[in-house]
Amino acid sequence: MTESTRLPSSLATWVERVLGPLACVRDASHARDNSQVWRVTGRTGDHYVKVAPKPILYTRETHAYRLAVPHLGHGNAPVLRDSSPELLALILTAVDGEPLKEEKSPAGRRVAHRQAGRLLRRFHDAVTGPLVQPETARVVENTVAGLDKHLAEAGDHLSAAEADMLRHLVSTLPGCGRLPAGWRHGDFLRNLLWNGRRCALIDFERSEGGPLVTDFVKLATSLWPERPELRIALFEGYGRPLSETEERALTGFAAADAASALAYGPRHGDPFVTARGRRTVERLLQEGRL
Repeated sequence: MTESTRLPSSLATWVERVLGPLACVRDASHARDNSQVWRVTGRTGDHYVKVAPKPILYTRETHAYRLAVPHLGHGNAPVLRDSSPELLALILTAVDGEPLKEEKSPAGRRVAHRQAGRLLRRFHDAVTGPLVQPETARVVENTVAGLDKHLAEAGDHLSAAEADMLRHLVSTLPGCGRLPAGWRHGDFLRNLLWNGRRCALIDFERSEGGPLVTDFVKLATSLWPERPELRIALFEGYGRPLSETEERALTGFAAADAASALAYGPRHGDPFVTARGRRTVERLLQEGRL
């Protein structure tokens, strides 16, 4: 085997039992300590081997591949070849494309975001009804309950007035009413690939049932303020705008996200997350909503 790295022995045994002998193994992990991903090449082509950091992430991802990902259509997402609960590992086909954020052409971005909206709608519609509706209330309750911890961790990065504003906005979430529920991706914006013609969606370890509007929070806080045309394109593909109820909830979830970002970003030395939190706070102070 020609390789630039090696799979752990137990993982290699399982992978070669599924795919056959490997010709090449390359580390494809993300730049974080708990990321374990390899791109492997063998007789059956290129695949990714992914080891989940936690059992809950493995469970979420395997459920997504079985319940929701097939609804995305051929070539629009990886295919799960096999999974191992003992190893917390998955073998996935490779899909063509680079991160969508690398697309420089304004026209190309609009086309890609329109396609991304169609993919997200298929994903959201894959699982609905009794399987996911109860999760919406749980997500709202957890968001409200977790706010004070994030505000305390944010410390001096929020003034008392800003913290009070975020508390008020998040406190409105339980009163928003019934929110459309389905299967959420959980990290949609960062996991879109684009090859110049086709958009693909990857990485489903944060996928679970709940309020669909939460998949739009990062878009609304980090992309749409400077690129409103991409919001238009995405919802053209999605096939419907957010309801008034979802628009109100989007503001509440964005306020919670800002507190989380200002707790996480400074602590982990992440200037991009910190800046996103600050921009959201400032916008909410000025406009009262997204």
